[in-house]
Amino acid sequence: MKLEELTKLGIPEEAAKQVIAMNEAEIFAETKKLTDKDAELTMAADKIKELTETVKKFDGVDVEKMKSELADWSKKYAEDTAALKLDNALSKMLSSCGARDADIVCKLLDRSIIKLDGDKLIGVTEQLDKLKTDKAFLFGDDKPDPTKANPTGMFAQLGAQHDKPAGNGGAETLGAALAEHYNT
Repeated sequence: MKLEELTKLGIPEEAAKQVIAMNEAEIFAETKKLTDKDAELTMAADKIKELTETVKKFDGVDVEKMKSELADWSKKYAEDTAALKLDNALSKMLSSCGARDADIVCKLLDRSIIKLDGDKLIGVTEQLDKLKTDKAFLFGDDKPDPTKANPTGMFAQLGAQHDKPAGNGGAETLGAALAEHYNT
């Protein structure tokens, strides 16, 4: 409404101005609400468009199948990791118990009863004790026995006869052997 229309109705000018000011405030408030709602609608439309494009990327994807595959892969990873830890612990134990060929000894063990509890192997000690008794040749340190190193008692001497046992006066070092050889 306009000021002239209100004054024609017989409303005093001051009262008409107050009515117009109140009317303009109400219109401004409603306009603000409308602008805010328009902004909300625009944001909602943009979000819907963005989500629709995202959903299109996954169109035809079986989410349940993906969840199932993820669970399968997680299970396989856990099993492989556990098997690797068991293999490493078993290798370490075979090495420490003096197995000459860990691969052969490992193949003779019943792995179905061997378990790993933290860092401790369960079910392997009894099997190894039995193998050490039944197949002792698979175990032992491979260090040479000094008493069996030279069963003939013969020693090689440079510049000497090698078919006789070494006696006193033989050179102990290469330098001594050379000196002995060239001095004669």
